[in-house]
Amino acid sequence: GEALQQAGPLPNVGGQRSGHNIYLLDGAKVTDELFNNLVINPSVDSIQEFKIQKSQYPAEFGGKASALINVATRAGANTLRGSLFEFFRHDRFDAHNFFDPQNQPLPPLRQNQFGGALGGPVVRERSFFFFSYEGQRMHRSLTRTFSVPTAAVRGGDFSGSGAICDPLTATTTGVCTPFANNRIPVERLDPLAVSFLEHVPLPTSAAALQNLTSIQPQDKDMDQFSLRLDHRFDSGHQIFARVSTFDADEVQPFGSSSLQETLVPGFGRTLNTKARNAAVSHTHVSNRFLNELRFGWMHVTGGQVSENRGVDFASQVGLQGVTRDPRDMGYPQISTRGLYSVFGDPTSFTYRDNQHFELYENVLFDRGAHRIKFGGYYFHLQFRPEQPDNARGAFTYTGQFTGNAFADFLLGYPATAVTGIGRGDENARTNWVHLFAQDDWRVRSNLTVNLGLRYEYNQHMRDEANRLSSVDFETPGGRYVIASDDDGVINSDATDLLPLIPVPYVTSADAGWDRGLLSPSELRLAPRTGFALSFDRDRAVVRGGYGIFLNQWAYSVQTAFARNLPYFFTRQVDVPTTQRVPSFQTRNILTADPTGVVAPNIMDHAYAVEYTQTWSGGLQYEVLPS
Repeated sequence: GEALQQAGPLPNVGGQRSGHNIYLLDGAKVTDELFNNLVINPSVDSIQEFKIQKSQYPAEFGGKASALINVATRAGANTLRGSLFEFFRHDRFDAHNFFDPQNQPLPPLRQNQFGGALGGPVVRERSFFFFSYEGQRMHRSLTRTFSVPTAAVRGGDFSGSGAICDPLTATTTGVCTPFANNRIPVERLDPLAVSFLEHVPLPTSAAALQNLTSIQPQDKDMDQFSLRLDHRFDSGHQIFARVSTFDADEVQPFGSSSLQETLVPGFGRTLNTKARNAAVSHTHVSNRFLNELRFGWMHVTGGQVSENRGVDFASQVGLQGVTRDPRDMGYPQISTRGLYSVFGDPTSFTYRDNQHFELYENVLFDRGAHRIKFGGYYFHLQFRPEQPDNARGAFTYTGQFTGNAFADFLLGYPATAVTGIGRGDENARTNWVHLFAQDDWRVRSNLTVNLGLRYEYNQHMRDEANRLSSVDFETPGGRYVIASDDDGVINSDATDLLPLIPVPYVTSADAGWDRGLLSPSELRLAPRTGFALSFDRDRAVVRGGYGIFLNQWAYSVQTAFARNLPYFFTRQVDVPTTQRVPSFQTRNILTADPTGVVAPNIMDHAYAVEYTQTWSGGLQYEVLPS
């Protein structure tokens, strides 16, 4: 999840994961449910106030189990007011640090953070607007060092290395004849390897290893704006509407540091996030009564994209068994088992196109000593992630045929090949219904007791086309359970890969399972209680509280069901380690029967969503009057 986070770092509170926080902007959620990432980060100039409650917040709030971060945006007023700002950094203003060569120029750095805000009346005393914009442009250089083969080695010249065995002369016992002068003839070089190496940079030094130093630009661009409109019908009725956008683009020439990637130049990523959020709230106030109706909407797209996306390398060189989908085409990944840096595109990408709607209804009665509040919450999520792992193929060369891993690559004799069949995508839906009631009871002038109860029902995710599957280990020997409709009909996309399932399979209808493949949620109640007692003429205050806070795990966990047979398959072909005479080449090994085990991605059918119990107490005492 951190690899997709572009709206600022997320805090961990109380030892919980950062994705367990609740982020509200004007009372509307601004988190993407794939990894529970924050995807709208308002400009500071647009914020009126914020409140962070680390624990013990009332039953009105829920859905996650950690801190509540609630931000309210600014509204316009009767006076037209605005502001502008610019923050600027440039390497010309920087000094060399202790480790920088003093005779070399400083690494390039350009950073601009700029924006402004404007608010005022539309109709005096009645209608107001507030607009804010913030942009960021950051351009700096990153330096990385790699080990790449020299031009001579790429041409098959291993004269400075150990003997290179000619696999075509090998016997079943492993005896073979080395190439003459330790040079692989040009006509024996695999055209796929020759073509692939044209995309791999040559060394920048004469060293055998750590011989490529690359300086590449890392660019980060961000734009966001927010527009808020407020209108007062009368003293008891008012409405506001806000629209916010957040667009971020980042070039990652060496991959993501969050994933500990160090990609060879030419095989980097880009990362982008595009979020749109809207909130509308109507408030009605009368004598000792308040009603708030609030609506929220958010649409977020984006993710990781290879800089080589769409390059049809497989067709150019005749590589078989890899993706033909233009969205996932690119270069395969080549590993020489540590002899050189790993070449090629990353094997995993995550992209999403998610949208949610939410509706809040809160009612407050002031009954003197009792302030009673109750309400409900409805949430609908359209969930569309894509994770086409290993779509371009990944090949490992160990030297088992020639005695040198890179020589095996040049000849086209891999030891292991992997590809992903399918896109690991979903088009799923879920609905939440939450109810709450709470009472702030002023027992005495110096004692207040807070009582509350929250009920949460979160429907398990269901794919619209039933393209999900799992494994039931409660059945002896195990069995696959494939999501189906009520009549036991599964999606026709399963036809091609069904024969690869190694154990019996049944439909969810036949198994008696919900088509979301998880057992129905148990009754989920979250009581909250607290008190505040003052004494010694209000110089001392004792506070305490207890609460249960129900969580909802990030739905990235549930995507495991979309990356199973018969809708997704990781085909792995391993050459026996004792084999010395190659039977496949790089271009056709992925057409062979898979030898790897089928390792399904599953969740326990009776998986229970976690919760936290929190209690606290404290004493505050005013030692010296102010």
